[in-house]
Amino acid sequence: MSADATFDYVVIGAGAGGAVLGRRLADAGRSVALIEAGPSDEGRAEVADLGRYQEVLRGPLTRRLPITAPEGGNPRTAYPTAQVLGGGTSLNTCVWFRPPASDFLGWRKDAGEGWEADAIGTAFAELERRIGIEQVDALAEPHEALLRAAGEIGYPMVDFSGEHADGVGFYRLSKRKTQRRSASVVFLHAPSHPPETLHIFTDVRATRLFLDGRLVRGVHTDTGTFLARREVILCAGAFGTPKLLMLSGIGPAEHLRSFNIVVRHDLPGVGRHLLDHPACAVNVRAARPVPRLDTWNYAGVLFAHVAEGLEAWPDIEMQLGPEPFEQQTAPVGYPTTPHGLCTYMTVNRARSEGSVRLAAPDPDADVMISPDFFSDAEGYDLKVMVGGVRLARRLFAASALQSWVAEELAPGACCTTDAAIGAFLRSTVTTGYHPAGTCRMGPADSPDAVVGPDLRVAGIGGLRIADASILPSMVSVNIAATCMMIGLRCADFMLKDTTQAA
Repeated sequence: MSADATFDYVVIGAGAGGAVLGRRLADAGRSVALIEAGPSDEGRAEVADLGRYQEVLRGPLTRRLPITAPEGGNPRTAYPTAQVLGGGTSLNTCVWFRPPASDFLGWRKDAGEGWEADAIGTAFAELERRIGIEQVDALAEPHEALLRAAGEIGYPMVDFSGEHADGVGFYRLSKRKTQRRSASVVFLHAPSHPPETLHIFTDVRATRLFLDGRLVRGVHTDTGTFLARREVILCAGAFGTPKLLMLSGIGPAEHLRSFNIVVRHDLPGVGRHLLDHPACAVNVRAARPVPRLDTWNYAGVLFAHVAEGLEAWPDIEMQLGPEPFEQQTAPVGYPTTPHGLCTYMTVNRARSEGSVRLAAPDPDADVMISPDFFSDAEGYDLKVMVGGVRLARRLFAASALQSWVAEELAPGACCTTDAAIGAFLRSTVTTGYHPAGTCRMGPADSPDAVVGPDLRVAGIGGLRIADASILPSMVSVNIAATCMMIGLRCADFMLKDTTQAA
């Protein structure tokens, strides 16, 4: 099929949101062009096998985007972005968490109709039935010791398949045995019988939107122009979506003019409000060799309150690893070890906000990313992470781990004050791999809102967004499930609109 073709809908990006959205529209009989910049994941054993995710992260299917060096922070962070069908679900760790209902209270209040708890819950349930979520509870001795230690310090075992409070539990992963259940595997490949109305184009890079005044009629790509009879939907992620908008003249006018880009619509919120889960780790040296599990080696996840009275739901997530997490501690001189344990921690509802801006008016150029970790005015994010370090020390001091723990390597036993711990955290903080919020959803009178509750782009016809960039506030858990939910809700909004119009 020629790339210069017309479809009912053109979906840009075949990741978590785009794959679900494209399939839903095509199942309803609409013709859909689903455009992916990278190749197909089919036949790629390293993608299919969850145990090889580190290989994919380091390989050619992943593009690493550096950040703008922060003042007094960690400049080494790089965001891995997928260049393959399935997007981030083809290279992530398949962790599947349904966010607590409290995460969406603000969505309904600030954004409007369509984001009620019942509608969101129904979407998650449909996705879980279709994907099939497996619990990982096969453990070796050190994994069991980590979970017992959590129990000793007051955290009961909880079931992550439903609502829960503070506690520790087993991972839930979107996999079957060793094989990942990515958005592409579940929604785009055989044997799920994708309809003939779904046309998938891989190795096609979107360069700019095709605008007629303030109406989007299609998208220009490096292979031709795709035209949409009805709408174009951006699903290119927290970096790719604002980039394409700005290259097309939709975004903060002053920034666009600095690159001599013709301003089609001054939309200040594009590229603002970058959210993430800032991540840090506490590492200890093991007193003896630590056995590994093949497909997934972490023991479980601990959710806890560490900053009293500030959140109704746990404010920190701690992944308990029978292996050291040294990617950020080793480069600044902290000791390393072949055998160790760690708590990999993220702030659940981080309040710091960064930004994404163009570095050049060129589709080939990377964007400028400023995550601005620990920058919130109240110091909330850093307070939570300092509390996480202290909780990790309580965990490693529990009797269940005494035969396993030799010494703390990072930040080290001599690091005791809040100021010293804070300095350690600032020097080693990195992304939790969950960038979001750069085209936030909000009410029409919000100066920062980019899309409304139906995910239409403000002031632009024929264009919606359905990916992590629309998050008005951070969800408390890993975001892949939420991105798929957004794709499903967007499709439902669109199908409802066409049914009413008919």
